[in-house]
Amino acid sequence: MQLKYSILAFTAAAFWGLYWWPLREIEAVGITAEWSVIAVYLIPLIFISPVTYIYRRSIRENRRELLFIGLAAGIGLACYATAFLYTSIVRTVLLFYMMPVWATLMAIVFLNEKNSPRRWIAMLVGFAGLALMLGTGSNSAVSEPFNIGDLIALMSGIAWGAGTVLIRRWPHIEPLSILPGQYFFAMATGVVFLLTLTADRSIPDASAWMQAMPYLIGFYVLIVLPTLYICARVAQILSPGRVGILMMSEVLVAGITAPLIAGESLTAIELIAAGLILFAGVIEVTTPETQ
Repeated sequence: MQLKYSILAFTAAAFWGLYWWPLREIEAVGITAEWSVIAVYLIPLIFISPVTYIYRRSIRENRRELLFIGLAAGIGLACYATAFLYTSIVRTVLLFYMMPVWATLMAIVFLNEKNSPRRWIAMLVGFAGLALMLGTGSNSAVSEPFNIGDLIALMSGIAWGAGTVLIRRWPHIEPLSILPGQYFFAMATGVVFLLTLTADRSIPDASAWMQAMPYLIGFYVLIVLPTLYICARVAQILSPGRVGILMMSEVLVAGITAPLIAGESLTAIELIAAGLILFAGVIEVTTPETQ
């Protein structure tokens, strides 16, 4: 059973390695800045809204739990999309994928999960990679100093890690009933970013919205929405740290597509940092699941 869900999580997250590409295409047609972040959560929220009626009883009975899950995961989603606007693709993905470390620590504290020495080693290796990736100052070997995009990417991993811990905390909740709250709070967080980070807040033209629809529906509704459901379901079965590690398939896809499509490249130090973070994942995924 665990193998089945592990494969599902690994496969679903791989599609997220292209999360950045339709986002940039949406910007190119005129849905600029934080409006693009709002768009990628607003349109799926419209499509998923009937779920609030179908599962209205479950939502009513678990409204407190769904509020906390939706808030944490929604902030994580919005921060993840926003980070792509302010820092590189690879840095966003790698900083987000410090998430297994945060999720493991929170699971130990809030779920009383046991932690093996191998998992502690994995976290130390991951933190070493993080230290390299976030090197700052004139003597830093990293090509770019720490910036607002890096901070938002780091916040996305912390918030998403909290979301997976909360989902694991309340496994009785139907995963489909979790999605509306995630998308609502992701959209709301996007609005906050629009009001605080953007000078031009004018609503994009209707023509821009129409040109963006193929990307919004084709990728963020038909691909991201189902994979988000899969990740929510898997998070109810496996430990939060393990879910984060399995989702690192996204790193591999982003690492391949960013140079090929966006023309981004990594410095030697960033490659070492990426290797340490991924090596932390290898250690974790080969560590037996503890109960």
